[in-house]
Amino acid sequence: MNCPSCSTETTPHAQFCGACGNALPREQEGDPYLGQVVARKYRVEKLLGEGGMGRVYRANQLVLEKPVVLKLLHPTLQRDARTVARFQREAKAASRLNHPNSIDVLDFGQTDDGALFIAMEFVDGRDLHQVLTADWPLPEPRVIRIVTQVLSALADAHQAGVIHRDLKPENVMVMARRGGESDVVKVLDFGIAKIVDGSPEGGPSLTRTGFVCGTPEYMSPEQARGAPLDARSDLYSMGVLLYQMVTRQLPFSSDSAMGYATKHLTEDPRPPNTLRPGSCSRELEALILWALRKEPADRPQTAVAFLDSLNLLPAAEAVHAPRTARVPIPLGMVGSTEDALGNAATVASRRSRAHYSGRGLQIGLGALVLVAAAGAGVLAFKPLTETPGRAVAAPPPSPAVVQPWVREVPLDRRDPAKAALLVQDGDNLYLAGDRALARSKYLEAFEAEPTAALALKLGMLARLRGAEGEAEARGFFARALKESPASPARSAIREWYPEVEQPLSTR
Repeated sequence: MNCPSCSTETTPHAQFCGACGNALPREQEGDPYLGQVVARKYRVEKLLGEGGMGRVYRANQLVLEKPVVLKLLHPTLQRDARTVARFQREAKAASRLNHPNSIDVLDFGQTDDGALFIAMEFVDGRDLHQVLTADWPLPEPRVIRIVTQVLSALADAHQAGVIHRDLKPENVMVMARRGGESDVVKVLDFGIAKIVDGSPEGGPSLTRTGFVCGTPEYMSPEQARGAPLDARSDLYSMGVLLYQMVTRQLPFSSDSAMGYATKHLTEDPRPPNTLRPGSCSRELEALILWALRKEPADRPQTAVAFLDSLNLLPAAEAVHAPRTARVPIPLGMVGSTEDALGNAATVASRRSRAHYSGRGLQIGLGALVLVAAAGAGVLAFKPLTETPGRAVAAPPPSPAVVQPWVREVPLDRRDPAKAALLVQDGDNLYLAGDRALARSKYLEAFEAEPTAALALKLGMLARLRGAEGEAEARGFFARALKESPASPARSAIREWYPEVEQPLSTR
């Protein structure tokens, strides 16, 4: 029998692979489901693997004669009615995910003997563990190509309220080629770990009965100590995955689950280039170590913020983004803008503002033409409106225009709840590609609650407009630093606009 993860031949009756350490599927003889028809829809053909949650089979959907993957949960997870109800609720949530880099959940239910199952699309490819075993070392652009797609799938799932909680190489399938693109990724098992983790409403946590959710090598510190989880836990696991992709080693080693948990909680990982010199660029190394911070608040706050910083790496320019991936979102537009800016400062400094020089020249010439045309129009209009020899009253002075970044809002007139709703609308509009409407929502939110995070969002939007938006970008970035003097974004902003330390009133 060969290990399904690394293809190494194993000894008879072995429970774990001697080469990679992964659990081996049990011998197929006597398997009650092989050759059987499950739920009158799926004929089970082959055992693909087995883990802590159950067995995974290749099956044939009888009506369409289409290969599918069936995951049957262990009987120990099926004895409680609450578990079954939660399974159904979470399977529905996972089935509603509709992202090109997420595995499609086709069906779920129970077999005639009461076993819970999930039917998923069959992906003809290798999991990331097999890719690392066969192809390592991976060039940095290839690492970025794969990870970009994983983060894109995570961003979509997190927005839908689904946390993976068991991100590891075995749950990332890589297809050699699909639709003209290479290394197309599918992320497996969204929502499955969430089904059995945590406390169901009104009942005890399953972990109290000895069940441990997730894989110890990839668990976040908060997951290891049994604390409530959010999307940032997945991003820690993404950091572990990236560390392994560039070094072929895990950030921590142990011979027990408790040992891994302890190290995730108490030890800092060695920088990848210290462990294996030349394994990755300094910028990617900094991003990996950022994701592996112990406290969730110290990591990237969203998958989008993580993706933003990844897209700014020098090697990302060599990557032709697959058509299946989410459109890259500029640094910090959605999520923790401040953290994304602060931790990507060294990366951002590589992006020269000369990128905008050509466009800025065009805008400048166009503005001169418009000014000249406007001046000619005024001169041509004057003889028709003025009477010779008659004094014309001077127009009243225009009120001074208060730029939005210097506007102050008294505390008693601030409305954080309104601002939060407007920011959410702005984020959704930005993700949909409508920057102008997103800016208007952010500006309206800024009038309700002028925070540093909002000023950073508006500054980034202005900076995307190139020379046209430079004055606005400087103003909002300066306001962000005024609202948050200790902002980690300060170094990146100074790199872009050294003059931001000037008083706002002089802009």
